[in-house]
Amino acid sequence: MIELRQLRYFVRVAQLEHFGQAARELHVVQPALSRQIKQLEDEMGVELFERLPRGVKLTAAGQVLLDKASAILDDIDRMVSHTQRAAQGKTGFLKVGFADGATYSGHVPAAFGEFRKHNPRIDLELVPASSLQQAALVASEAIDIGFVYWLPANQIGIESCLINEEKVVLAAAKSNKKVTSREALNLRDLGDVPFVWFKRTAAPMYYDLILSRCNQAGLTLNVVQDAFTESTMLSLVSADIGVTFITEYARRRKPDNVILKEVQDLNATLRLSAMWSTSNRNPALKPFIETIERIANSGIDEENSDLDE
Repeated sequence: MIELRQLRYFVRVAQLEHFGQAARELHVVQPALSRQIKQLEDEMGVELFERLPRGVKLTAAGQVLLDKASAILDDIDRMVSHTQRAAQGKTGFLKVGFADGATYSGHVPAAFGEFRKHNPRIDLELVPASSLQQAALVASEAIDIGFVYWLPANQIGIESCLINEEKVVLAAAKSNKKVTSREALNLRDLGDVPFVWFKRTAAPMYYDLILSRCNQAGLTLNVVQDAFTESTMLSLVSADIGVTFITEYARRRKPDNVILKEVQDLNATLRLSAMWSTSNRNPALKPFIETIERIANSGIDEENSDLDE
């Protein structure tokens, strides 16, 4: 059976056309090198070298083997390199979940861009899912990591990284004078204002947070239209169907005729985090987490976030 070692020895002798020089470069004694080449010739049943008084010269059969052996060894070197890169997390595949609105934080797109820049051979698959859904997907490793606004109450086996905190504000059409004409806005001022809102099943923890603040202020939301996503809610607000509560990063995606106003006594903040399972052994996960942590600490979202007056 032909061994890889024999092919490597053969290629180097063929390149140098000298057994002695090849032996020194390969760090083997010349008799052992000569024996390996002779065994290769016996295995193949051909003469690979013409022995000369000084050095050797490839035979026609030897030239054919040199071309083929060089290609085989190159393929093997690439195979080893790719395997090592995969083990180091430099190649592979990563499934990333994200809640609606998470990608509007400057940190998340920046993390994607930075990661792809330094890990171009790792494919990212983006999976839209609610924070609640992602908890189950991470636990089952159906996704490797998720960007969520709520972490599971029982975090055994789950690690997380805080990315940023987003204040909840009010979005309204510029034409809605009941809201835009007020210099300062409190929850009690919204009692007769129509709202665009969502069903509790879509985001129960966010829903409960906002409703608890409203209940404390004696406000019952006058919901005139349900919606399923933030983009739909903003579109309906833009049409002045109603107002809605949304995070301050909506400034990145809101229609031009929608303004964001702070509600003085709302005092609600959402925490955007990345979460992953501690048992996940995908080697591509570690460099992605390192990128997220670096971006989260970069202050990238510390731009002017003033709300509309």
